[in-house]
Amino acid sequence: MEWYSILSIIFSINGIILFGYGIHIVRKILRLFPKAKIMRYWRIILIFVVFFIFGYLTNIIALIFDIEPLIHSMTGFIYLTGAVFVVGVIMVSHLTYTLIKNSYEEQSQDK
Repeated sequence: MEWYSILSIIFSINGIILFGYGIHIVRKILRLFPKAKIMRYWRIILIFVVFFIFGYLTNIIALIFDIEPLIHSMTGFIYLTGAVFVVGVIMVSHLTYTLIKNSYEEQSQDK
C-alpha cells in the first residue's frame, strides 16, 4: 500500500471520530429544543452525519482493497455532498439562531 493511501485511511479514521463527536453534539441540540419545528432540520443534519460515516468507511474499504473506480467516484461524491452538508448546517444554524433571538426578544418584551 502506498503512503498516500495510508495517509488517506488515517484522515478517514479521524473524520469518523470527529463525525462521532458531531453526533453527540447534535443529540445535545435535539434535547435543548425537543418540541421546536426546527428540530426536523437538525435530524436531517444527523442523518447526513451518519451518511458521511458510512462514506468514510466505504473509502477506507476501497483504499484497503485498492478498488480504484470506487476511490475516484467517492472523492467527487464526498466533495459534492460535503458542500451540500455545509450549506445545510449554515442554514439550520441561522434558523436556530433566529429562533433563539426571537424567543429572547419575546421574553424581553414581556417584562
